[in-house]
Amino acid sequence: MVKSIEVIYSPNSKIDAAIKEMLPDFDPGSQKRMKRKILNAKKAAEKHRDDNTDAEARHVFREFIPASILNRNGYTLEYETSINGKTPDWLDSTSKLMLESYTFERGGSSRFLDRVKSSVADKCDKYEDIITDHSLRFVISVYLDFWTTIEIEECCEDSAAFRTTFDESDCLWGILFFTEQQRSEFSIVGQPYGFFCLTTDGTHETMPGWPFPSADRNFDFR
Repeated sequence: MVKSIEVIYSPNSKIDAAIKEMLPDFDPGSQKRMKRKILNAKKAAEKHRDDNTDAEARHVFREFIPASILNRNGYTLEYETSINGKTPDWLDSTSKLMLESYTFERGGSSRFLDRVKSSVADKCDKYEDIITDHSLRFVISVYLDFWTTIEIEECCEDSAAFRTTFDESDCLWGILFFTEQQRSEFSIVGQPYGFFCLTTDGTHETMPGWPFPSADRNFDFR
């Protein structure tokens, strides 16, 4: 009998373990596409050994985290499934939720708010027809890289600063900020992650299984 060889998705043992923990949260088709995506990113990083390819591997891994937690709470997000000829990061046709990912990475000279606003505008322009045609709630998850020193609490306290981002992107329903934290109810392989979601309205309160601390964009935390 030939012994199967264990697949290593990342040279970082914690990330490898996290990917293996998250994969069962998704349907077989999504798992296949996720494995291919992360392995391709790993191969590119190993081949080129530069900051860009290493960053791509990190970004792919972080795409999985919020979707995994949502699926653990009853959602059925599928990875890179086709809709109207496009492939958003995540789509749950049943709950009509679409999720795109963005990493606020270390480096860069522009302000945090400007970079988030630019990413939101680009993604909304790309998917506006799909969001409108299928009446989807469109969420952009923003991972806050530890080295940027931007914290979840700042996004809560300065929530009013993001109102213009919603005003300028009519099809945006929510911005979901997340990063590693010392304590949180959400964890992957023992690593706690903190989340905070700003939404364009208060309908997150009526969404079955919506797990993340959330607030209407017009709510002033200060």
